[in-house]
Amino acid sequence: MKIKSILFESIIIFVFLGILGVITYNQFSLAAAKSRDADRMSSLHELSKAVRLYYKDYKKLPNEKLINSLWGKSWKDGDYTYLEVMPNENKLSKNFCYQNSVEGKSFMFFAELEDYTNIDCKKDQWECGGTKYCYRDILPAEIVN
Repeated sequence: MKIKSILFESIIIFVFLGILGVITYNQFSLAAAKSRDADRMSSLHELSKAVRLYYKDYKKLPNEKLINSLWGKSWKDGDYTYLEVMPNENKLSKNFCYQNSVEGKSFMFFAELEDYTNIDCKKDQWECGGTKYCYRDILPAEIVN
């Protein structure tokens, strides 16, 4: 009788530990996805600085085809380097996308986020280059103080 009791208690402990393990793994996965999303947004923020420098130099926004062909490569213009390495999407199948506004005074970045609960993520709402994205950031070409 004592062996059955020990066996039953052991099974309950293993089930309890299994449930805790599943909960912990799910929370860790969500935290990792949020961290990667923050890194994506940070990369696009750095790129926006380079786009604004280009706008300051040329009084126009860079060509969309140029920017969208440089993901993961260096963005150079003559002897000047705007970015040593353009940000590149490594985890998801959709790379970032860059688009100018119609009036040419603002630009947009598009990205796919892993955390669809993010308030900025509208599932497949935005389109850039024929691909749908959940995240769009619209930025002015010039910062007015």
